[in-house]
Amino acid sequence: MNLLKISTIILAGSLLFGCASPAKVENMKVDESVNMSFDEGLTSSIEVNKVGGGEDTNPMWTSEIGNKEFEAALKSSLKSLYLLSDNSLPTYELSASLMEVEQPTFGLDMEVTSSIRYVLVEKSSNKIILDEVIKAPYTATFGDAFSGVERLRMANEGSAKTNITNFLDKLSMLKIDKSNIKLITKL
Repeated sequence: MNLLKISTIILAGSLLFGCASPAKVENMKVDESVNMSFDEGLTSSIEVNKVGGGEDTNPMWTSEIGNKEFEAALKSSLKSLYLLSDNSLPTYELSASLMEVEQPTFGLDMEVTSSIRYVLVEKSSNKIILDEVIKAPYTATFGDAFSGVERLRMANEGSAKTNITNFLDKLSMLKIDKSNIKLITKL
């Protein structure tokens, strides 16, 4: 009898609250519609070397940003802006590490803040071109989705997409001169 009660409670909870699903690649990637231009030296020259720090989603717990999904979104974003290397001799290696993903436990509005460290290295010289930790919040509201589990997933995706967008903005400020690569700040 107790097993039947426990099973009923678990089933009712699943139906009411839903199961957690991981952040989706298509909702984290940045497409060509962003209004950014990049130095010619970055065109088709970046290889994504390593992505780490993400967590796999446990369907019975909370939505997370997984390494595979984030890497796919990052590569897709770079590809859509013609930055991803299309040959076996890329000029730059990019690594990304999800340092922290701050998530609420519950709430009507779910704000997630991702902190991701991006390191861009020139392969031939091992010179670090860019080493930035980017922190990006995103809020999914009750109006976005009724289910808290769904709002949390949407907030994860929005934070990751905003983070990638902010990283791309930093890349757009790079001016490549083989003797002196600099980050130009926009006024």
